[in-house]
Amino acid sequence: MTIKRYIILALSALTLAGCSNDDEASLVQERLPLTFETSLSGSSLVTRAAGSTIEADDKLLCYVRHIADQQADPVQSKLVTIINDAPTEPLYWDDFSESTADGAKDLRTSGHGLQSFYGYCYNGGTPTVLDEATGVLGWTTAADQTTTKALKENDLLWSDAQSMITYQHAKDKHGTLTVPFYHAMSKFTIVVVLDKGFQADDLATTTVTLAGMNLNGTFTAPDSTVTATGTTPVKMYANAASTTEAGKPCRTYEAVAVPLTALTDGKLLATIQSVDGNDYEVVLNSDVLNSWQDGIKNNASISGVNYKLTVTLNKQAISLVATLADWTDVSAETIGEINFTADVKTIDKTNNASLKAGDSFSLWRSTDDTEFGTMATTATYDGSKFVNTTIIYWPNGSTNYYFRALAQKTNEKTLEAVTTMEAHQGTDLLWATTAAHTGTEADGTTTHDYAEGDAINPRTGDVPLVFKHVMSNVKVELKTSSDASAVDLTDATVTMTNLKNKGEVSLATGVVTAGTTKATIPVEDETIMVPQHITDASRLVITLKDGTTYSVQLNLCEDDTQQVITKWLGGNKYTYTITLTKEAIQFRALIKDWTENTGSGNATLDWD
Repeated sequence: MTIKRYIILALSALTLAGCSNDDEASLVQERLPLTFETSLSGSSLVTRAAGSTIEADDKLLCYVRHIADQQADPVQSKLVTIINDAPTEPLYWDDFSESTADGAKDLRTSGHGLQSFYGYCYNGGTPTVLDEATGVLGWTTAADQTTTKALKENDLLWSDAQSMITYQHAKDKHGTLTVPFYHAMSKFTIVVVLDKGFQADDLATTTVTLAGMNLNGTFTAPDSTVTATGTTPVKMYANAASTTEAGKPCRTYEAVAVPLTALTDGKLLATIQSVDGNDYEVVLNSDVLNSWQDGIKNNASISGVNYKLTVTLNKQAISLVATLADWTDVSAETIGEINFTADVKTIDKTNNASLKAGDSFSLWRSTDDTEFGTMATTATYDGSKFVNTTIIYWPNGSTNYYFRALAQKTNEKTLEAVTTMEAHQGTDLLWATTAAHTGTEADGTTTHDYAEGDAINPRTGDVPLVFKHVMSNVKVELKTSSDASAVDLTDATVTMTNLKNKGEVSLATGVVTAGTTKATIPVEDETIMVPQHITDASRLVITLKDGTTYSVQLNLCEDDTQQVITKWLGGNKYTYTITLTKEAIQFRALIKDWTENTGSGNATLDWD
């Protein structure tokens, strides 16, 4: 919309009642002063880029010329300078007339009059050039408009050629020259509103910079035309912070620029920087351009239009996705007597089970992967996604975070939030870090690969977490032979002796450090154990129903590669296969030699 403002050049007439022809003749030798009254239309919007009135030190220029029979007379023309409602030198109507011995009569002749050929209001700025005869003026967009003074001085008002005003000396017909002023520049107003995740004072240091504004303009006021060359960024003036009707923090930023700035879909209009550490880009889209369509001509800005845009900023809430990694199987097989250790707990090892509503985990984040401080939030699955309580946000656009999470797996829940770092035998403790993944940028082609556990950059997408078992899973399978040496395994029990049953998990690494307390632990099917080194003192004891016991030294059992298993690692499942047989009865035969007797005599042989 073109906003008109009016500066009125008025004729201050002598108040003469009942003038006769003689009276008029007596006035011929008098010079009627030409006075100026500057004002703004009370029904119009603010004229100025900052403020709503023509200020005392504003420089107003009006090129006044004599018109005779619709032709301009350059000899009888003058560029009038007006400051504080008064010309800088006394002016009279006769100054624009052909002076003769009997007075200036040509203005009083039919077809003669005064015309405002053009006008400019500099607002304290300085043009690069002004051609008085043509009204062509050069103006440069100020790149820094962060102060009220700079914003005002960059503003430019102009007035085009007006209709000729004929001389009228009669009372109440003073021949007023009305000069309407318009905005020659284009104005941009960006209202920044803070929404979720921000505090009231987060706009205190925010700056907004327009991009690609036209630098140099050539303005031809008489016919209201302008051309532009070059571009420049423009730092905008920040008004005082306030709040919206809804109570949200906001701040208005303003700047003016030479018209014909390109306004097209996809153009970067502005950057918003330092919103609590965040930087944003304002890119024009079809919705914005459609809203501005009345002020756009040939895909460019035009004079006198204020392009206003409200930008609502949200900190990107951190969203999470979680998967559960399966156990890594480690098997051992031996024949004989074994010793096992760990607390007994039957768990569901179907690690691909879908999440259920109500599943949850505790989340930590930090810029330091060795120190995570206090818990950031609890994430709870609502049946489709995880919801954080409290909501956490990316604090800015540059700080990367390491994420860690803890939960436990129970018979009822795949994930149940825990807040303690304690690791107990029998509790299937789960620890999460960021999963190895590939991230794709908004262009759909640029990708970035992230290793597991990497710090994650701020993003609009999810933070992928992979949960892993940090405890050890121990299982004992008892077998026996199929022949007469078979052992009756009915109601046989298994215990592991001299094993540590408590520890503490590191949030940084997910590694459990075993404590010092030891216990004898019953093993039933699968048992969650504290990861630890297995000493010579640890044994696996099998007790049959009849009281017969078998025992094996635990750290002598070998895995599939014939390497002895001397320690249990978190996330590993150790399956010990024990084959028991009856001890065969063994006999030893001792043959004694004859006992010799000596003597003499006759011997006879008796036959039957």
